[in-house]
Amino acid sequence: MKKILLLILIGIVANPYISNSEIQDNRSSVILNKLSKTYKTYKSVKASFKIKIDNKQTKTSVTQSGVLYQKGKKFKVNISGQEISCDGKTIWTYLEDANEVQISKFDPKSIDINPSEIFTIYEKGFMHSYSGQKKVGSSTLDVVKLTPIDKNKSYFLVKLSVDKLANKIKQMSVHNKNGIVTTYTISKFEPNVNINDSYFKFNPKDKPGVIEIDLR
Repeated sequence: MKKILLLILIGIVANPYISNSEIQDNRSSVILNKLSKTYKTYKSVKASFKIKIDNKQTKTSVTQSGVLYQKGKKFKVNISGQEISCDGKTIWTYLEDANEVQISKFDPKSIDINPSEIFTIYEKGFMHSYSGQKKVGSSTLDVVKLTPIDKNKSYFLVKLSVDKLANKIKQMSVHNKNGIVTTYTISKFEPNVNINDSYFKFNPKDKPGVIEIDLR
């Protein structure tokens, strides 16, 4: 189950900023503070995305598309025949091909990047610095580098690309120590969508004949 989660969650919204004792780049602080104020006004989020996984060692690349729903600590991710639902306490991983669902207690510490915090990942646990601008289509993006304070993380660098005009995260790339770079690109972002809390719980009645594997 962890392997399945890592594939999706690695590339792929809180607490105050990092302490004042940590040296931070002023321009990146301005950008991230502005982002934080915007995202904290959203009660829920629906984001369509593409994930590109580049393996430098094998020189291979895989691209997948999916949708993320997020509300508070709850999230649901639909991607490539998999559906991961979490109500903040329990996580259900449904595999369409096997018509099987794995049920586990949700432990945020067991994954490096929590989907419920993907849009505010920068708020704690990182040093940050401004890295310039780049153009993607007609958009101008400010790039901010995030370096994890915890050196035991599986990744050593996260790059956030922020749409300067819309003040939204357009792209996030995670650079792993094993040579894999996962780039998460937001193709459509919808804030404050109406999502019932029950949507984040797996309902076996929706999947006739589903095999339930309870790992709790």
